[in-house]
Amino acid sequence: MGAGAGHLFPNVGTHYFGLPPGVATIVNGLSLGVLLAIFASVTMFVYRLITPAPEPGDVDDSRVVVVDPGRRRLLIGGAGVVLAASSGGMLARLYNRATFSYDGMQYIGPDLEPITPNDLFYVVTKNVVDPRVNQALWALEVNGHVDRPQTYDFGRIEAMSPTEQETTLMCISNPIAWGLVSNAVWTGVPMRALLEESGTRDGAVEVVLHGADGYTDTVSFEKAMEPTTLIAYRMNGEPLPQRHGFPARVIVPGLYGEKNVKWVTRIEVVDREAKGFYESQGWGPDFTVPNRSRIDGPSFGDPVQAGTATALHGMAFGGDRGVSAVQISTDGQATWEAATITYQGTQLSWSFWEYEWRPDRAGDHEIAVRMVDGGGMVQTAERRGTAPQGATGLHVVTATVAA
Repeated sequence: MGAGAGHLFPNVGTHYFGLPPGVATIVNGLSLGVLLAIFASVTMFVYRLITPAPEPGDVDDSRVVVVDPGRRRLLIGGAGVVLAASSGGMLARLYNRATFSYDGMQYIGPDLEPITPNDLFYVVTKNVVDPRVNQALWALEVNGHVDRPQTYDFGRIEAMSPTEQETTLMCISNPIAWGLVSNAVWTGVPMRALLEESGTRDGAVEVVLHGADGYTDTVSFEKAMEPTTLIAYRMNGEPLPQRHGFPARVIVPGLYGEKNVKWVTRIEVVDREAKGFYESQGWGPDFTVPNRSRIDGPSFGDPVQAGTATALHGMAFGGDRGVSAVQISTDGQATWEAATITYQGTQLSWSFWEYEWRPDRAGDHEIAVRMVDGGGMVQTAERRGTAPQGATGLHVVTATVAA
């Protein structure tokens, strides 16, 4: 039992209802002690219930209480039924609250909206069951390498001067043609305001972000101090949905989604290099979103007609560098032509594009797309997989043209 408690100790600061790690450690420690005491009592009771009565002569018969074997079997059977029923109910409840139905949910297809609806925004989670944070209990600690540690409840955060910004997030595990990328308008306060209020000391190197689910990740102190790095509490004008980090999450433009910690409960300033949950598993070390673009339509499931106009469309994303141009090749990347940007977005968001293609010959045609970011950097054609720093390369499709 002691060994089991020792295994739980590294997670004692995790609190799915939203208490910050400092308070959660005390509450969870006390709760764990009570639960272990109950477990020990129940174990002793069941042991005495099922242990066979001693044989005559083994002990002083005058002090032996003999339990009728039939009664013992009835009690054991009843306990088994109760245990099975409670276990079944618990498993059903866990399944209903589990993330199976939305983990890895993509936003992709022919009818994408520039601002992704909250219920369609892509989701990736490490959890089988996500936190269900109680806003009244939730608090956000700012501590570590600071002079004035702070604790914010939701009202204090909401009372600060808000910032509203359109920002696209993308998962580091998003292959070139996938839809683990979405765009929203986030409302919150710059992390910089909280760090300045805490009086960060000289020599700060990184900020370690803690979530209510025990998740941690890091950003450089310089990135944390950028005015676009937010503690967000609204998404497209509504309170954050539970699966997107209610009541508050981190938004870090230009870095992969894993850095945008959900259900944030602590901002810890440190004077050293630190690694978060996924970086400790070998991801990174560069988490900057590279230039990306994608062809979303048409599907090219059927041949298109030579001499007939076909409308190509898709999206482009340059992290926090914006999109200045999108280019299309229909001849195996020998030449490139400009597409029309139909939704520009912001420097922190994706853009949508269209291109009218009128093939002049029958046969198979290779169509590729690439983008140019706001700094003039052209999307690389060098292909790499998602691990460990995210996929790069061009999205290429083959279209069959009929005479």
